[in-house]
Amino acid sequence: MTIVKINLHKVHAERNVNSKGGQVKINNNVSIKDVDEMDFAAGGKKGLKFTFAFNCEYAPDLGKMEVEGQVLYVEEEKKINDIKKQWDKEKKISYEIMAQIVNAALHKGNIQAIKISDDVSLPSPLPLPKVKAGPNSIIENVDMARESKLKK
Repeated sequence: MTIVKINLHKVHAERNVNSKGGQVKINNNVSIKDVDEMDFAAGGKKGLKFTFAFNCEYAPDLGKMEVEGQVLYVEEEKKINDIKKQWDKEKKISYEIMAQIVNAALHKGNIQAIKISDDVSLPSPLPLPKVKAGPNSIIENVDMARESKLKK
């Protein structure tokens, strides 16, 4: 399995400025909308374009973000034909391939959503790391290491 590229073709965000304050619930979702063959074949390999939609909804009615794109996937010709045939017949993909495609779409979608959320003043869709001061904190450990070097 080889994911060669992830392209985005739609990025949309909106914030409801009339929304009331309070606790915000963030729901992220990724779905595969379509699977198409790519226009190339080389060395016994073919490719597929998995079109995905990444949605992030802020409840209650604070805002939403939508990211759409394509995951470009290359594999042996026989396997590509089997994947496409199963998609056309049942709109399903094997769990093994689905996990790889959805993880790639989640990665790209979350990175884009973090960037966009800052621009439209929405909370980050993923919790960002924070440093806490105090005993056994990273800051205190760094300070103690620095002091011991200075004493030497």
